[in-house]
Amino acid sequence: MNKKLIEFSKIPITVLQGFLGAGKTTLLNYILTHNEGMNIGVVVNDFGDINIDSKLVKSKTDKRLELTSGCICCSLKTLDLQEAIDQFVFEGSNIDYIIIEASGLAEPRDLALTLRTSLGHKVRLDGIVTVIDAENLEKNASEHNIARDQILFCDFVIINKVDLVSSKKVEEIKQMVLSFNPRVRILESIKGQIDIRLILDQDLYKSREIKHPTKGEDHNHDDHSDHVHEKYSTYSWISQQPLHPMKFQEFVNRKLPLNVYRAKGIVDFGLKGHSRKYIFQLVGVRPEIVWENWDDKPLTELVFIGQDIDEKLLEKELKACIDEEPDKKLEGNIELKLPKKAEL
Repeated sequence: MNKKLIEFSKIPITVLQGFLGAGKTTLLNYILTHNEGMNIGVVVNDFGDINIDSKLVKSKTDKRLELTSGCICCSLKTLDLQEAIDQFVFEGSNIDYIIIEASGLAEPRDLALTLRTSLGHKVRLDGIVTVIDAENLEKNASEHNIARDQILFCDFVIINKVDLVSSKKVEEIKQMVLSFNPRVRILESIKGQIDIRLILDQDLYKSREIKHPTKGEDHNHDDHSDHVHEKYSTYSWISQQPLHPMKFQEFVNRKLPLNVYRAKGIVDFGLKGHSRKYIFQLVGVRPEIVWENWDDKPLTELVFIGQDIDEKLLEKELKACIDEEPDKKLEGNIELKLPKKAEL
């Protein structure tokens, strides 16, 4: 399938949040050393809190750190959030991606609301990632509302330091997380090492192929890095027949497996969709769909990204969404109340 189903012009933003000591900076450093040439703008609350590895730093000013591979780091100590973002979105900027590393004490509710409603025309929120400490989650969650809210207001949870607890403990943590946020996508990591394609949108929205170290290459990581990418998988599905909008909604809300972390594509609802082209995307817990007019033959094309995807199960559920009576309108001639596509 063509990976350029949807071409986004806005710079995506991912937020890293988590309680103090969870491993946000370790994860950030891992992303910056595995970005495959992307120019990443990094926004942090205070340089004193982040301790970016010295090998990543090229130079420092009052407001910014210049990092290797074209990455730049801005501090919220000297700039407010919008000013920091504006450092990266001027005309001629070569920034591909922005990562915000939130303070461990940042209010998740306010942060999520601000980013989802006030980002402007040149950037868009991709996902909010919460990093939790496997050793201290229960203590933090029981003593601090913020630690619980960070699980409630996010798209992905990364259980970090899983090597320091038993596998039984990891499963207990997963159940605790799901009790707070039943649809959140959960990943496990050691020292912040994960497949970044699962939390950053570069694989879905861009044609860039992500290459990872082959065995024998020295990247100064422990043996865990050999297994980081083993479970990453994608599944593509095409249908010439229109889907039923209500069945597709039920699939997204109730039947989409939690090991699918991202999805996007174009959906044809036929006559029931008023012969419009629907653009669908899912990031963690957040499904979104907008419409525009067809400029080519109606067709459903979907791509799913996750870990250990059961392709047969996914195909079965998607086929169940096909409209068995495509010549009939929705009962009561219902209008699908969905927003028209804005500039993406």
